[in-house]
Formats: sequence, C-alpha cells, structure tokens
Amino acid sequence: MKHDEQEIRQLIKRFIDGATSNAEEQTLYDYFRGDVADDLKVYQEMFQWYADGMPEQRRSHRMWKRLAVAAALVGVLAGGFAYYEQQRMHDLLLRYEGSYIVRNGEKITDLKRILPELQRTEAEAERKMLHIEQLQEGKQPAVEELPII
Repeated sequence: MKHDEQEIRQLIKRFIDGATSNAEEQTLYDYFRGDVADDLKVYQEMFQWYADGMPEQRRSHRMWKRLAVAAALVGVLAGGFAYYEQQRMHDLLLRYEGSYIVRNGEKITDLKRILPELQRTEAEAERKMLHIEQLQEGKQPAVEELPII
C-alpha cells in the first residue's frame, strides 16, 4: 500500500508528540517496513523496533528479572550462612561456657580470642587419651602418635 509521504511526515510529528492512535502507529510501522523516502530513512530503524515489540526492552526486563532472582538467592545464602555461623557460635559458647586462659597474669574469657587454644588443648587431650587406651590394650603406638609432653 502506497502512503502519501506528506501524510507520513505528519504522522511522524504526531507520533513524536504522543498524539497518534494505534491505527496511525500501525500505518507508520507498515510504511517503514517497505520502501522509504531517503529523508525518512533516519526513522526506519526506530519504527521497526516499535513494530517488532521493542525487543531490547524485553531483554532488559528479563535481565532485571534474572538479577533480582540472583540477588534474592545471594540474600538467602548469606542469611543461611549467617544463621549457621550464629548457631555454631552458640554451640561453642555452650560447649566452652566458663572457659578461660591466663596469659601474663591476665585472665582472658573472650571466647573468640581463646577458642583456637581451647580447641588445640582439647585435640591434644584426645591424642593423649588415645595413647593411654593403646597402652592399656597392649598396643605400641606409632611414633607420630606419641604425645608431646
């Protein structure tokens, strides 16, 4: 269908002003799918984009949707990790409640500061208990299993 170029120019102006009806916009989309006057070619890509349903906008919408899902997942994982750490610290507090060490005459009760030493001492005690059990059973422990005294 051949359109009057003057009519198309007026429709473009009305389109830019936001004053076109859906039917008029469809007329523009149809015109820009065919042969276009040289001075109107600058609008061709724009109207094809509108006619195709603005695909980049949809892609952008999908990207934001994916980012939102990823952000929610990160939030859930971070929350889960924080809960796990809080629960682990609570269990340690119950396990080592009342524990302290003395360094240079100072009594230290801050569990975060003394926890590595408490765990090291506990592991050493377990090794010594294993050594004693092996001796009671008549087994000779390997050299690497002997406690350091």
